[in-house]
Amino acid sequence: MKLPLIVLFVLSVSVLATGLVSAYSETISLPGRDSSTRDVQVNAEDVVSGRVNLVGMAINFSVTDPDDRAILNYTVSNPLDFKFTAATSGKYQFHFDNLYSDEVKYVTFNYNVQHYIFGFPQEFVILFVIVGVALVAVVIFVAMSPRP
Repeated sequence: MKLPLIVLFVLSVSVLATGLVSAYSETISLPGRDSSTRDVQVNAEDVVSGRVNLVGMAINFSVTDPDDRAILNYTVSNPLDFKFTAATSGKYQFHFDNLYSDEVKYVTFNYNVQHYIFGFPQEFVILFVIVGVALVAVVIFVAMSPRP
């Protein structure tokens, strides 16, 4: 009777742990002679990766850290994959710049944030904890089972 409860607990924690990677997707209409920014809050050591797709000739794309220093700077013609590791915790900004064109540009912007704990992806740490708890529960279940 106790084993089904342990399995239910492990499955519940596993389901709760599935939302640990933050992923976002958006289409941005960027008028001529205009710019736009998007913010993301990350922790130190988080890995942010994504892709910028463009309908139109070219835009400038950059990423700034919480101290407003540029850490990535590209001219995007299509498509651009990017990736960086956050050096500090705080608000990072994605900048889309169409200031040198009169044409409207359509940008599809996708990114995800991979959280790290002690240098390991967060879902691996939680998986190790779940497996550890499950093993301890099995040992306790076996130890408490009546002997024939």
